[in-house]
Amino acid sequence: MTKILQALRQSFEALLSLRMFLLVIVPPFVAVLCVLGFFFFVWNSLFNGVSGFLHGFGWLNWIETSTGSPEILSVVTIIFLVLMFIPLAYLCAVLFTSIFVMPIALKWISESEFKDLEKKRGGSTVGSVWNAVKATIVFVVLFFVTLPLWFLPGCQVLIPLLLTSWLNKKVFMYDVLQDFATAEERAQIEKSESHTLWGMGLLLGLMAYIPLAVFILPVFSALSYSHYALNELRTLREPQRAS
Repeated sequence: MTKILQALRQSFEALLSLRMFLLVIVPPFVAVLCVLGFFFFVWNSLFNGVSGFLHGFGWLNWIETSTGSPEILSVVTIIFLVLMFIPLAYLCAVLFTSIFVMPIALKWISESEFKDLEKKRGGSTVGSVWNAVKATIVFVVLFFVTLPLWFLPGCQVLIPLLLTSWLNKKVFMYDVLQDFATAEERAQIEKSESHTLWGMGLLLGLMAYIPLAVFILPVFSALSYSHYALNELRTLREPQRAS
């Protein structure tokens, strides 16, 4: 827990820099525009598809029949689409952060806090893009596969929390260590710190439920994983420097 709090503190201090803070507002703005545009162009098809899917639930038909309100299906469909909007917008924000923001943020962080770390370049830009593509495919598949579970109490919070935590860990850990660590060092850190990284991901995910925090969360998450990973890499290399 101490290592998580240290990474979060370092990330918060980094946000106090004006140039870093300006980076924060770009990913959510772009993500919201992209997802709104997607919803705008496919709204009718999306609405009809989700409505048809929900129509298959017997309890929903029973409520409509009992209350004599055929609008219930439309209302539930709209609520369902709104719930879909938030994770999809976050996915877009994470991808934008990974591709465009992380290289800039990492350059600033490394110059100010991790000058002593040698870049061993165990990854590549192509590897980063491919890693993000794979993570996106898995995220989208799991997102749609688990949609029926969203009707269970609490799953509307738990499922997006688990999915976004996994997405952050999968995307940002590679992005952070691709230049600084060897492939072996990256694998070692991801394996030895797996549980702690999940814990940090869940903690960051919970922050999304704080009003307005969602607007800084993609970049703040990237900064948190950056500080955590580079702190661990520095610790891993300490015996080598000592010898």
